[in-house]
Amino acid sequence: MMKRVLALILCLASVLLCLTACAKDENDKGAYIRMYLTEPIYDVDPLNAFDNEATLQVVSLLFEGLFYADENGKPQKALVDEYDYTEDEKKGEYVLQMTLKQTKWSDGSNVTASDAQFAFRRLLDTAHPATALIYDIKNARAIAQGNDSVDHLGVTVIDNSTLEIEFEHAVDIDAFLLNLCSPALYPLPDKIERNPNWGKKNSTILTNGPFIVRSMNFTEKDGFILERNSYYYRDRVKDDLDKYVTPFRIVVDYMTDPTEQLKLFDSEEAGALYYFGHIPLAARTSGDFTALLEDVDAKNAPSTHVYYLNQNALIGGEAIFAKAEVRKALSLAINRDAIAEALVYATAADALVPYTLRNRPDRKAEFRDKAASYIATTPNLEEAKSLLSGAGVKASSYSFSITVASYDEDHLATAELVKAAWSALGFNVTVNAPKLVEIVETVIDPTTQKETQKNTGMYQNPYQEALRSGNFEVIALDLVATSPDSFSYLAPFATAFSGNGYVLTTDANGAPAYVLNPHVTGYNSESYNAKVEAAYAAKDVKTRTTLLHEAEAMLMEDMPVIPIVYNQNVSLCSGKLSRVDSAFFCNAVFKEVKLSGHWKIALRDEFTKPKEEEEDFEPIS
Repeated sequence: MMKRVLALILCLASVLLCLTACAKDENDKGAYIRMYLTEPIYDVDPLNAFDNEATLQVVSLLFEGLFYADENGKPQKALVDEYDYTEDEKKGEYVLQMTLKQTKWSDGSNVTASDAQFAFRRLLDTAHPATALIYDIKNARAIAQGNDSVDHLGVTVIDNSTLEIEFEHAVDIDAFLLNLCSPALYPLPDKIERNPNWGKKNSTILTNGPFIVRSMNFTEKDGFILERNSYYYRDRVKDDLDKYVTPFRIVVDYMTDPTEQLKLFDSEEAGALYYFGHIPLAARTSGDFTALLEDVDAKNAPSTHVYYLNQNALIGGEAIFAKAEVRKALSLAINRDAIAEALVYATAADALVPYTLRNRPDRKAEFRDKAASYIATTPNLEEAKSLLSGAGVKASSYSFSITVASYDEDHLATAELVKAAWSALGFNVTVNAPKLVEIVETVIDPTTQKETQKNTGMYQNPYQEALRSGNFEVIALDLVATSPDSFSYLAPFATAFSGNGYVLTTDANGAPAYVLNPHVTGYNSESYNAKVEAAYAAKDVKTRTTLLHEAEAMLMEDMPVIPIVYNQNVSLCSGKLSRVDSAFFCNAVFKEVKLSGHWKIALRDEFTKPKEEEEDFEPIS
């Protein structure tokens, strides 16, 4: 009898296995997971990821650096397989040699040491505040100041998998490795130089991270799709599809109102989402979502939402923002507590450096935990008006605008509240939210030679262009840390570390000379410059830390930048998702994420067949 029962069980098991095999055919490449990652991202160039905290959420899924910072701000190896730092004081040689793992770009070409070298050189060629991250490298400062060629940067390719960095002096190697965690130093192939818009179109976006951009259409349902990078560390002949990246696709719908999508969160209905990396503003205070949002995970982000005041801008024919009294008056008028309450996932800023940044590169303690509060989070209109009066400024005589990213609802809401605060002082304030402009290409018909205009699906961003060029009066941005080290946050306000390059001029004898450009706000304080220079040169960690705290105090006294709120990164994750990880920049890591019952969900949502209109990758030529 027992043998018959056992035989029956084995038979039943065989039938179930057969049914499972029939249900899961070759179309099952892995999970299709509906998410709402962030608000739309129109450019994935890593160097453009430091004015909007949300951008890093996508960029970090597409690219992999030499190192990455874990949740505790500690550097961990990523592309680097092995590294060795050596010092020879007699010869004055200080060298870091790194051996890279074998992997490929999304077009099948090898990731090499030359790609890493290009990232260092590109950073020096670009006016970018992250430039100071590599000042310890031989000749880097001289290059940044126009006194040497980028070809002489102490970053050398030994062979395809070996990169060597030579330093000007002995360095704290653990602190330098933190800098190598920065997205500003993600390796990139030099071929991108031939296409300045490479990061704006899915068919030309080269990635070396776990995902590629399969589709980048924000006006179509499910139009933004990230897909597993089949070349990510993988031998495409021997390895399983999901050896290094478990999910097949991350599908994002930017056409449907996100609040409506939130109603379907973790449900059994078609179109249900299983992860939200951005909670719609309308849903945060709505009673309809109170129970659901109790499960939101809110973490402090390495960024502060700030306002830059252009000290060179002529307001009514006068550079009023060049007066410290005016800048401080504008800061005093802001009700930071009210803004944080309106945003829900934010904390009123009482200084500049955000939470999560390190007080010392070698310790877990945060800078903010050891720092003072320098600004009030509640408004003081009387003191603000007194400062304006003392500066001889009659507010009602001046009109200016706040430039803000039109695609960020938090920034827009904050701008309206700041506008109201400054209007209460008497200023005539408007909010300037420039729309994205679609790039149009001219196409010539080879037969008729007639020219026609073609929409490209790529967009110019007037907001970012205004920020880069300094063409603004007041501009709102998320000041995102370029490194876990607090020095990287404070240094760019010092002229020698601003990353804004130099201008060619002549000295008293008529000889060519180079003058460094100050911070984009025009702020240029000799005492602050000296303070940051001293912190950079400090050999003792304790002394360096003290100097950085003094530097923040000086900035908050001069107020060239007005902190508004400390940002938080939020996520709402379904119980059906497992193995969701995160790193220092609050970026979600989805390499190993699993969706329970993903095949059933794929069938229900008709994700079993790829879209006919999908394009193959177009190599940049």
